[in-house]
Amino acid sequence: MEYQKSQINVEEEYTQKPIPESMKKHWFYAASVYIGMCAVLACSMAGGGLIYGLNLSQAIWAMLLGLLALLLFFYIPLGKIGAEQGINTYLIGECAFGEKGSNIATSFIVTAIPCIAWYGIEVEIATQALAAVIPMSKAVFNILTVIFGIVFAIPAMYGILSMAWLNWVSLPIMLYIIVFGVGKAILQSGIGGLLAYNPTQNMGLFWGINMQIGMIAVGCSFVADYTRWIKNRWSNVAYSGIIGLFPATTILTTAGMIMALSATSLGVKEPWNIVEVMIKLGMPAMALVFVFLLQWTTCITAAYSSGLALNKVFGKSRFYLTLISAILGTILAISGIVSYFLNFVSILASWVAPISSVIITEYFFVSKRNFVRKKGVYWPGVISALIGGFIAWKSKFFVPALNGMIISGIIYYGYHRILGLTAAKEKNLTTET
Repeated sequence: MEYQKSQINVEEEYTQKPIPESMKKHWFYAASVYIGMCAVLACSMAGGGLIYGLNLSQAIWAMLLGLLALLLFFYIPLGKIGAEQGINTYLIGECAFGEKGSNIATSFIVTAIPCIAWYGIEVEIATQALAAVIPMSKAVFNILTVIFGIVFAIPAMYGILSMAWLNWVSLPIMLYIIVFGVGKAILQSGIGGLLAYNPTQNMGLFWGINMQIGMIAVGCSFVADYTRWIKNRWSNVAYSGIIGLFPATTILTTAGMIMALSATSLGVKEPWNIVEVMIKLGMPAMALVFVFLLQWTTCITAAYSSGLALNKVFGKSRFYLTLISAILGTILAISGIVSYFLNFVSILASWVAPISSVIITEYFFVSKRNFVRKKGVYWPGVISALIGGFIAWKSKFFVPALNGMIISGIIYYGYHRILGLTAAKEKNLTTET
């Protein structure tokens, strides 16, 4: 109990200030959080989503290229800022958007709103899995959703160490589901049947890359929340990203593709709905119970970061704001948010990427790693992100998420370059609103 109290106090103390280098941990702590974040059936849902518009080989390439883009353009640069400055994403955002602008850009758009929605999706999947084993009425389903939504948030309320341990407990369970589910799918369709599959409408490789980026864009955009706890080296950040993102995501997404392909041949219309896929494949009750348990690992990551984001805006206790985030996500779960999964992922890819790009451009290319926190709203950052987001949202060529990143970064850098602004001069360009 004393350990838990101490952990809560540490989390609260360093919510709004840098973590001392002496308190930082091995890079594997951050990797563990991301392994847990990726070692959930949301990745299998992503595999099913990719199969909706691609054949198997295209889907695998889209997954790998999307993960590489996430590592190079999101995780490593943003993670390095967190490790170097020792502060969370929402304080970092002040260098590009201003104190008030960061409340909107990083706290709400990058983290709070997407994470609360993710929390709702994961809680709904968990309850659906349990409902597939134990038949229940809609009223009972909603009551259980509320209970699970609150209970799932408890490790995140206590902080990063309890989250890392919970993530490791989940891995053997996930391994069981993968082996059993993929085995059932191969027996059902055969290797030849899986390789011969073609979607009704092939959406193209770039569409798939964009979908993969959208799946983890939010998680990679608030990576500083976790890398602020690890020692400040490029190698530490890179190792945590490679180990945290690639193994679990690759295995689970590919497994999701294979299971979804087989289930599609059996009549499943929404291959991203992992519970429906598993039921159609005849997975046993124990597997569906395990699905319920696994959702916990993504829920805690979403709740933890949304609690930090709300703390940045409202300045109240991170512990209780984490609980409030979970309650809001639970309300979305009751409303059936999982039905809008693909649209949700596409929107994330479009609007989150440009915000991350502006932060990276400001820190590494404009202020040259001189951290300049600005008051009010810093409109060059806000406008650059809005333009990049709109272009990403509307563009149909290449990879929309990367289009938005490139455009917003160029606009932001060009503005400062043309005006000859340096880190020192930027301090005079903040706007109080």
